[in-house]
Amino acid sequence: MKNFKLQSIALIMLFITVLTSCSSDNDTAEDPKFIYKSAFATEVSGPTTGKIGQELSYAVSFTAENGCGEFNRFTDVEFNKQPGFQIEAKYPVEACIRIEPTVVRTIYKIKPTTKGTFYLRIAKSETEYITTEVIISE
Repeated sequence: MKNFKLQSIALIMLFITVLTSCSSDNDTAEDPKFIYKSAFATEVSGPTTGKIGQELSYAVSFTAENGCGEFNRFTDVEFNKQPGFQIEAKYPVEACIRIEPTVVRTIYKIKPTTKGTFYLRIAKSETEYITTEVIISE
């Protein structure tokens, strides 16, 4: 009788543990209104020199799959063991009536804290990137 009671308690505790461990309290729900996809830069323009503490702005263009595509964010990626950025675009889940691919422009800003030569790399394909050399002085 004691064995049966201990086994029952152990089984109940295991069941409760499984139920609570599968709970996703910390998970954040994805935005059901948008689909996120990688996009590739077609052009990057901006200054090639600057000073420490000076904000530098770079105009980045990419082609969205349709007229409803928008810039979402830049994500960190590596190109041949070199750091760079990938564009992430967002598209509404609902059907888009503007089916023509559209050029979208956004601004990437940096504020250097050290002097030296830096390279801004933004993906233009799966294997290539657009590089902008930036020389920062005091």
